[in-house]
Amino acid sequence: MTDISPSSEIVNSGFISILGRPNAGKSTLLNRLSSMHLAIVSPKPQTTRHAIRCIVDDDTSQIVFVDTPGLHKPDSKLGEKMQESAWKALGDADAVLLMIDAERPGPSVLEREVCSRCAAYGKELFLAVNKADKVPKPSLLPIIARYAALHPFQAIIPISARTGDGVDVLLDELRKTLPMGPRYFPRDTLTDQTERVLAAELIRESALRELKEEVPHGVGVLVERFEELRNGEPAGEDDRDRVSIGAVLYCEKETHKGILIGKGGSMLKKIGTNARTRIEEMTGCPVYLELLVKVREDWRNRKGILADLGYGEEK
Repeated sequence: MTDISPSSEIVNSGFISILGRPNAGKSTLLNRLSSMHLAIVSPKPQTTRHAIRCIVDDDTSQIVFVDTPGLHKPDSKLGEKMQESAWKALGDADAVLLMIDAERPGPSVLEREVCSRCAAYGKELFLAVNKADKVPKPSLLPIIARYAALHPFQAIIPISARTGDGVDVLLDELRKTLPMGPRYFPRDTLTDQTERVLAAELIRESALRELKEEVPHGVGVLVERFEELRNGEPAGEDDRDRVSIGAVLYCEKETHKGILIGKGGSMLKKIGTNARTRIEEMTGCPVYLELLVKVREDWRNRKGILADLGYGEEK
């Protein structure tokens, strides 16, 4: 994680954590706010595993958004780490944005818990009703009424993270709640995530999009090598002409390994090709990507592997 070194310039600034159920659209919103592909997006639930920061800066404010794993009942150590990350982000935030899916019934038990925790911690809570473009406008009113009866939200804003409708209104409302303070990041910073971390997420996103239902959540990605090169020699980010990446895809069963590799290596090649294209867009230079597949039974409950993948510090 990047060290935060606040500047002496005083603006409206602060941290806003985005919470919600899986597939509420949190990562889609984060990508729209950053104008780049920071958080992986997939139709499969529980896609986001890390809290990812996105910095939105203008002349008068700096908002640091924290995207969190979708709220769910964990069934593994990995799931527990994901939920710890989400709830910690709520406690650390200056304000909280609860995102809901207008097409899904609610409030859910976990959405109610967000409201309860915000009330207990004295956190200002905003509600974004996402996918408002996919439901008839008259049906938005009872949705808003149900949630308004649950908690005194600072504001309730219908949005479409996909199209951007309502996002500017949401930003205006959030800016109003930020205290005066320093810029926590330089003005041209979009995220605190390293390219190494983002590369691992882009590889995992490619796997999520290609794999069958029984495999995706049993896949973890570890980038073992991330080399910046110029003319084949080590270089820095500013003068590199190529990046060489070596990554391992962990799966839990031999049958999953076979699916990941595919006949004659076809699936792994497809995953690698798609991921490499996205990583090249991020790095702005050619990328050599080498992928290996290893079986690690029950890795989602093994502390050492979870620590290697960045979920907690204990090995």
